[in-house]
Amino acid sequence: MKRLARKAEKSITISPKDSELRYRRLFETAQDGILILDAKTGMIDDVNPYLINMLGYSHAEFIKKKIWEVRAFKDIEASKDAFAALQKNEYIRYEDLPLKTKDGRMIQVEFISNVYLVGNEKVIQCNIRNITDRRHTEDALQESETRYRRLFETAQDGVLILDAETGMIEDVNPYLIKMLGYSREEFIQRKLWEVGAFKDIEASKEAFEALQKNEYIRYEDLPLKAIDGRLMQVEFVSNVYLVGAKKVIQCNIRDITERKQAERERRQFNEELEQRVIQRTAQLEAANKELEAFSYSVSHDLRAPLRSIDGFSRILLEDFGPQLSGDAQRYLNLVRANTVQMGNLVDDLLAFARLGRQPVNKQPVSVEKIIRQVLEELSAEQNDRQVEISIGALPQCEADPALLKQVYVNLISNAFKFTRKRKHAHIEIGSEGQDGSLSYFVRDNGVGFDMKYVGKLFGVFQRLHRAEDYEGTGVGLAIVQRIILRHGGHVWAEAEVDKGATFHFTI
Repeated sequence: MKRLARKAEKSITISPKDSELRYRRLFETAQDGILILDAKTGMIDDVNPYLINMLGYSHAEFIKKKIWEVRAFKDIEASKDAFAALQKNEYIRYEDLPLKTKDGRMIQVEFISNVYLVGNEKVIQCNIRNITDRRHTEDALQESETRYRRLFETAQDGVLILDAETGMIEDVNPYLIKMLGYSREEFIQRKLWEVGAFKDIEASKEAFEALQKNEYIRYEDLPLKAIDGRLMQVEFVSNVYLVGAKKVIQCNIRDITERKQAERERRQFNEELEQRVIQRTAQLEAANKELEAFSYSVSHDLRAPLRSIDGFSRILLEDFGPQLSGDAQRYLNLVRANTVQMGNLVDDLLAFARLGRQPVNKQPVSVEKIIRQVLEELSAEQNDRQVEISIGALPQCEADPALLKQVYVNLISNAFKFTRKRKHAHIEIGSEGQDGSLSYFVRDNGVGFDMKYVGKLFGVFQRLHRAEDYEGTGVGLAIVQRIILRHGGHVWAEAEVDKGATFHFTI
């Protein structure tokens, strides 16, 4: 047993050479900078590779120089005075020391110096740890914390921070304190369900347990009572977050009382509006029935006396014409002409009234085909006039064919009528623009009109020219506008006196 003990004791004996070898291996591979100084003079005896690499100075720029003679240490507290303090106290430490590397970079280091006895001589070992990255991380964390606190303090929603295990409130922001009227002390270190505002709501022990399990809970419309008795509605959202190794709960509480009140008022307004629409629809239906009755009366009761007037006037001219004076015959002819005009006016007025009730049956329509039909029908009324007609590109559109034909009948008829006094009449029919803003037009070189009266153009019975010069009832363009509006488009005109007019419309 004694031999074994002696053998074991012998096996752990370390020679000075081995000890030096171990020290050199540690010195050369250390991940901190190390300086060895003479404790009497401050002369650098050794420097490890890590410090050379950290500061960028060569081995020769350290050795046999006093520490304050090395440029990196010139302007710092590790100077002659600090060295004297180190000699006296045999220890010195700087937790956050700025050093400038040879290439001008500023780094922060932790600097620790100790005095050791090596043999019979004292030496100083300086350990220099680069903490630049750590400081950057700490600064970033501090900046992040500052931003978080600023957001937390100024947020326009209430915020609570809870311990995720116990439900104990750890923090509350000023907005929630103001919203509910409780003091900070009435929140802190209390469980959520112990605060008066939350006692009677779903955010209770059961809800807290559900939150712990699911790590998320939300109430879209939660009633809360403030300390002064006011009842408010809030949106309540809770999430579980990991902060370091600890789980916390953040509750965001948004006051939506005004929004809910606005929603209620909007619903009430919509209900009232819907009721008004129902009432107005009933009134409109009644008015339409009255209009239909009026139309029937006009088409039957009014036509009968018109036919009588025209008939008796014709009989007087045919049977008693020779016995009548020239003035009497002229007056009877005027009566008949005005009777015809009155009949046309009745027809146009009825056509305009029917447009409001006539369904719009939209379908793909060849506009060019409709134009050809209209020109063929109107050509017979032109009494062999020579009118130059140009037809440009007319893309297909979605429209009611019969109604679109009526639009072109009215517009082209007007073009023929108002170019009547032109020796060389010209009518152009085409389209302009692209698919997104396509419009159709009818252009003529007729008498035109003054644009200051354009607002009257599409009104019923509105005429910009004398009836003695150009016949018509003043309803044609009103019919055009009503048809275009029922197709979801719009119609407009451009003109100049004695230089023609152009009518545009979209579908």
